[in-house]
Amino acid sequence: MPISRRRLLTASALAPLAAPALGRLTGGAHADDAPLVVNPYGGRWGTFWRDQLLPKLQPIVGRPVRLEIGLGSAWAAAFRAAGKANPPFPCLMTNERYAVSLRAEGYFAPLTTAQVPNLAQVAEVARYKDDMSVTGMISPFGIVYRTDMVKTPPKSWRELWNPAYKGQIGFYSVDNSAAIMMVMLAGKLFGKGEQDIERGVAKIAELKPFPQAAFSGQLSPMLAQGQVSIAPLDYGEAYALKKKGVPIGMVVPEDGVLMYDQSFNIAAASPQKDLAARYLDFILSPEIQLMLAKEFYVAPVNKTVKLPDELKEAIPVSGDALSSILRFDWAFAAANQPQISKLWSASI
Repeated sequence: MPISRRRLLTASALAPLAAPALGRLTGGAHADDAPLVVNPYGGRWGTFWRDQLLPKLQPIVGRPVRLEIGLGSAWAAAFRAAGKANPPFPCLMTNERYAVSLRAEGYFAPLTTAQVPNLAQVAEVARYKDDMSVTGMISPFGIVYRTDMVKTPPKSWRELWNPAYKGQIGFYSVDNSAAIMMVMLAGKLFGKGEQDIERGVAKIAELKPFPQAAFSGQLSPMLAQGQVSIAPLDYGEAYALKKKGVPIGMVVPEDGVLMYDQSFNIAAASPQKDLAARYLDFILSPEIQLMLAKEFYVAPVNKTVKLPDELKEAIPVSGDALSSILRFDWAFAAANQPQISKLWSASI
């Protein structure tokens, strides 16, 4: 999840909410009166944006706001198809694995606290070098286990390689960013560093046999049904299982927490950069960060947000504890994705 994976529906499910064809929403000729287009995922995400956020956002931007429902891969393709001079919409929200390549290709402009005042209150882990982007939502994840099936839970990622857990682990497929992070984490823990992908994949192979899930919404039923007893999983998904009565325990690994992220990037050539900045400042505001936490169990990135007690079990990593989150070199990961996939297919 990125964080969206567990509840995404197809874009067609919310077709009435989606913006008109992107080509009709761009271009300087109509920049003064064109709607602001923002891009949530489908399912609960699109509904939340439409029902909860848009009524608050439209007065701030002073014009209608339309939704472009989709997925990261489709949005990235739309930006490349349109070209840098004609971005399909002014602010792209997506997983960093997609945003990093577009950023390197020059599609986005740096952010400033003059444009986005709430940027000054964002936790360090959510800010990028030279403020070229900002993480607007963090979904931390660690080790999740069945309390009725695992007598002694691991305290760290490294302990997953304990032979006692052999055959009990569920995992993501290599198409999921969580698997890429686990490869780089294994390279860091057991090899020369996170870029040691050969060692990383080899260590993941040592955990076999394990079922592979494309996203969290496939992995969590495996835990619920007892097909696996331990897995890397985002805490929000784990908490949802626990609320349904599944005996679930959540570990905050001693050697660092991973995260699904949603990075926000402003298109450099957009005639609506000022509106994009207002939208981004809105997303980073304490009010909206708390709303997102309550709805999606994401950790607030605005340091002024005090997490209510009733959310602390669902979001066990927040506030100062965000410093325990491990960040990875997604530019390296994007460049080496074909090699990682090749190694994965050959050994797992």
